[in-house]
Amino acid sequence: MVERRKYKRYPMPRGTFIILRNESDRLRNHAQMSIGEIAMVLYKSDPELMGQVTDMSVGGVAFDGHNTGVSDADNVELDLLMTEQGIYLHNIPYAAVSVGPVGRGKKKAPKLRTNVLCFKNLDAAQRGQLRELLTHHVG
Repeated sequence: MVERRKYKRYPMPRGTFIILRNESDRLRNHAQMSIGEIAMVLYKSDPELMGQVTDMSVGGVAFDGHNTGVSDADNVELDLLMTEQGIYLHNIPYAAVSVGPVGRGKKKAPKLRTNVLCFKNLDAAQRGQLRELLTHHVG
């Protein structure tokens, strides 16, 4: 089987979470907060989705979680939290991944995968943060 992915995927350790949440004023000062404070704010914010990251690359993330669909809404933000290492990545730009090819004159909206998101339009700081997170992969 030929590998089609642009970036190598790495399995991530337990305790690495993806959080999709509405915008939160309480996280504006996250750089001055402890990882415990951040986790508590995220938990209390009643996130749209919270799931265990299974694998990740610089291009995207796959996760386990009980969800009915991934929102691509402008007011939903993506955070990554690695509890063991105390790493928190705030408001990573993302897009849902479609299951099949898009186009070919079909008028139906493409089906979206419910457990995979791709990162989009990352700046240099965000790419650096993702690379730091990836250095803690397992295997």
